[in-house]
Amino acid sequence: MVGQHSRPRWHYSPQHMWMNDPNGLIHNAGTWHMFYQSNPSGNVWGNLSWGHATSPDLLHWTEHQVALWHTDTEQIFSGSCVFDADNSSGLGSADWPPLVAIYTAAYLPGSEWQGRQAQALACSLDGGSHWTTYPGNPVLDRESSDFRDPKVFRHGDGWVMVAVEAEERQVVIYRSTNLTEWTYASTFGPAHAAAGVWECPDLFELPVGNGSGTKWVLLVNINPGGVAGGSGCQYFVGDFDGSTFTPDCIVGVSADPALGLDDPLLRAYDWLDFGRDCYAVTSFADVPDGRRIVLGWMNNWDYANDVPLTGGRSIMTIPRELDLLKVGGRHLVRQRPIRELPQDAMERHTLLNGDRISVRGVALEYHNGVLSLDRRGVGRADFHEGFGSRQWAEIPERPSSVTVEILLDTCSIEVFAASGLVVISDLVFF
Repeated sequence: MVGQHSRPRWHYSPQHMWMNDPNGLIHNAGTWHMFYQSNPSGNVWGNLSWGHATSPDLLHWTEHQVALWHTDTEQIFSGSCVFDADNSSGLGSADWPPLVAIYTAAYLPGSEWQGRQAQALACSLDGGSHWTTYPGNPVLDRESSDFRDPKVFRHGDGWVMVAVEAEERQVVIYRSTNLTEWTYASTFGPAHAAAGVWECPDLFELPVGNGSGTKWVLLVNINPGGVAGGSGCQYFVGDFDGSTFTPDCIVGVSADPALGLDDPLLRAYDWLDFGRDCYAVTSFADVPDGRRIVLGWMNNWDYANDVPLTGGRSIMTIPRELDLLKVGGRHLVRQRPIRELPQDAMERHTLLNGDRISVRGVALEYHNGVLSLDRRGVGRADFHEGFGSRQWAEIPERPSSVTVEILLDTCSIEVFAASGLVVISDLVFF
């Protein structure tokens, strides 16, 4: 058995057991909450429940007891969390409005909903420490085996849910006034990368940093079929009227898994991250200063159960602030590490055409407008034949030089290039 790798300095990792998708990210009463997919009794996927950690600053985390436990007939899959300030759900009171978790109940043999994935609720009246399952679960059942990952947010005078029919490669949108009764609104997809299943959608409004106004961004995580192989996160920019998301542009559907990374369409899409290890990306609710902050699972389903971490198996990405920039007629997402991260945590380099540098053995090269990261031959890679790999991304407008900011940790590297228009995130077991 491989020993525990050195614990990360900047990235969240549980002390023990398995972790995957971040769930229920929310800022509430001065505290950041991170819930996440957890196996409370092992360090590989299974027995899915919601782990829980809190932070005063998004950098220093305290791990708590399991928030939502699996049962013999139900696993607790991914979802989101909202603060029901007006007690629209009736699960609290005017004086004690609840936190409400909206999650996918994956029903097992012995349940009357065996084989289905449906949406369910739990509520907390003490700031997320203790949770009570809603007795009327499930609150939304499409009689589907692949209906999952609800992200719920306040919009106008009601609530919006975006979830997926994973195998259909569709995002389905519902509306509610009370979180317990839901009405179908619209469907988006398949579109762009669709060779793998769609998971963990998110939908939010972003300001345009170098222009005026706002646009809506739809995140769709996909596995396999990501731009670097295996898991990945694509995004669509467009408009949302409260019921329907309308993208600015669709350039064709890539749905043939046999093509893999040889499909030229993959590079025509918008990707949140061009590395191997950024998946299940989702955003925090109720950020007090209006920032849009996202977090992803820093792993890849190609090898997630095999990475050489036997304490807390998996880490999260650094939390990132998002906005949009208009470049060459397109709106592109810009990502930057949260401002709480100390400035001296990042290395900075400017690469001219043809430059190549080594960062603890990881090679970064800039050539003809393309930035590449090569982790082959660096650290532990013998646990999976596909781990040693090279990733690359075209820098918008292919400038003659590119500035990169690099965040290194004990088992990871995150590269933010061109002011954050291109990001490459990789595990590296130095």
